[in-house]
Amino acid sequence: STQSTWAELEENVKLQLSQNLYDMEANLALLKLYQLYPEKENVEGIRHVLLKALMDLKENAFSLAMYLIPEKFHEDTAVESLMELANLLEVAKYDEFWKKAEDSKDAVSAATGFYDAIREFIFDILSITYRTVETQFVLEALNIDSSELQKFLSSKGLKIDGDVIHLPENEFTADVREGTAPSNIQLEQIARIF
Repeated sequence: STQSTWAELEENVKLQLSQNLYDMEANLALLKLYQLYPEKENVEGIRHVLLKALMDLKENAFSLAMYLIPEKFHEDTAVESLMELANLLEVAKYDEFWKKAEDSKDAVSAATGFYDAIREFIFDILSITYRTVETQFVLEALNIDSSELQKFLSSKGLKIDGDVIHLPENEFTADVREGTAPSNIQLEQIARIF
């Protein structure tokens, strides 16, 4: 029955929060049900789905969830806080994010692994953006102390080198050698641009 599906999906989100699990499809299905049956809307369920989506920001889960949430819930204090937190992360205002997260402890404390997930997201962005980054900047961006940073980097096979951290090369930070062009671009692909 629809009622048992509701209850299962709402319980599933609570389980995800407590056990640091994630099922984006189930969470989006719950929001879709709220859309289809407005009389069953549950602001707590919406908050929980957004909180889990914020923890998976790199997959655009938060934006997808926001499209399914009726406008009237955008003014809920906790929903507003989560929207602001997502925005601060998306525009890389990490220091402001951490201050707002501290002020929004009530909204984020329900999620096991919240801070770790956010640190992973921020570090992924730093890794895509930089090949070498100042240690102090990383400490501030991740909002951790030196010993926590050592453990964090060690878990990734990285270490501090003086006052910088050398991040692994990736498709975004790889050097483009002078006089060489990617060999997999076809003339037809370039022609479409013009």
